[in-house]
Amino acid sequence: MLNIAKIRKKWFIEQLEDLKEKGTPYTEIAASLGVKPQYLNSIKNTEKGASENLTIKLCETFNINYNGLLERIRTYKEQDPETPKVNKLSSEISSKGRIPLHEKALDGNNKGNEWIDTGELFPKATSAIRHYGDSMEEYPSGAILILKRIINPELIIWGRNYYVETKEIAVTKRLQNGGDDYIIGYSSNLQTYPDGRLIHEPVKIPRKEIRHIYLILGCVTKEFEEGVIPTSIHTV
Repeated sequence: MLNIAKIRKKWFIEQLEDLKEKGTPYTEIAASLGVKPQYLNSIKNTEKGASENLTIKLCETFNINYNGLLERIRTYKEQDPETPKVNKLSSEISSKGRIPLHEKALDGNNKGNEWIDTGELFPKATSAIRHYGDSMEEYPSGAILILKRIINPELIIWGRNYYVETKEIAVTKRLQNGGDDYIIGYSSNLQTYPDGRLIHEPVKIPRKEIRHIYLILGCVTKEFEEGVIPTSIHTV
């Protein structure tokens, strides 16, 4: 019988060891995940499992492709004689491009445990969010933004669109360098009030307050309710 929890635990431990070999200590990994080092050790050395939420958080925090786990589960399913056989195309669709879909949540949790399937369109995507509002003309309100987590802020490409989370705000903006202490977020919607002032004024984001930065890889709009494959996609 296929044991997904056991497969996930083994894969989780492999990712921990890989991070450790690359120079990231357990204490830093644990702090980033919001747990104690002893908790990670208990997963490694006892019967304790690695929850799906913790595994997703590990992937998002350290830019690990969650699809690697999904592919391993799919491989085990194909090898397990007790697992019901499914259409091969459906199996590939449901694993290769499956990423967590978040609401705009400052606590970083995957509310509702929703997922979106992008197939092979965004192989480097790490997650997605729902976008609301009219500050960015290229993204319709209600669309889904496909994201790639940026670990090193030095890799920000000025003039590109990003989703930025701080302790108090979460914004989708076009970023520009504001000096050593700030990043400036601009809106692409340049509508003004009658007196000429911008309706969506630039946002000054303190660098030290930034928790997460995601590059926006594309925009997905869903035209029908059924199915997992989006029907209208805008890439950047």
